[in-house]
Amino acid sequence: MLVEESLWLAEKVKKILPQEPFPVLNIGSSTKTLRTVRQPHIQKNIFDLFDENKDVVHFDMKKEEGVDIIGDINDPNFVSLLKNKKFKLIFCNNILMYLEDDKRAHLAKIILDILEDKGYILLSNSYIYPPSPDPVEAYYRERPEIIHSTLFPECKMIDNKIVETNYSFSSHLKRNPILIFIKILSLLMPFRKHREWKFMLNYYLNSFNKNYSASCLFLQKK
Repeated sequence: MLVEESLWLAEKVKKILPQEPFPVLNIGSSTKTLRTVRQPHIQKNIFDLFDENKDVVHFDMKKEEGVDIIGDINDPNFVSLLKNKKFKLIFCNNILMYLEDDKRAHLAKIILDILEDKGYILLSNSYIYPPSPDPVEAYYRERPEIIHSTLFPECKMIDNKIVETNYSFSSHLKRNPILIFIKILSLLMPFRKHREWKFMLNYYLNSFNKNYSASCLFLQKK
């Protein structure tokens, strides 16, 4: 998660956070190490806003420190378990980029199913950003309004923004010149990971000097 992305999400949390208990689900949370060490801005800017009575549940498919609940959203029994927790806010950040079309639509359906009426969704996804090597990417990069209209048309869009950083892929390469050779070499091998090669070729042609950014959405279930 980009620092700027975490600050935008934090602003929205502050607008809706009540005094009373407020069950929160963080989908695809990853580990405590990610939130507090590798990307400490996630914990500092977002999750430190919630006190103990807000009941934040970090959910992932792998058992790791900092994951509160483990399960598979393709399992109806697990979905029922989540629904019974009556979540009023769901975070779904940088997950869509790893899912193919049918799985993105399925995840959106599950989110709406387990979210309480009038509940909120804080969603973000890479917009201008190179592919991540782990896990395998689906190379999904869309503007907020497209994400809303195709995946969450039933929701009210309270706010949205393409949150931009002040650094780009080209500036990253300037700081790490050895990567220039590696990237050139990979472009000469289109037969290896052909889908990633096509994405990166398009990325170099259209976004090489553009600052990294993320599509951010603040939605409410009607």
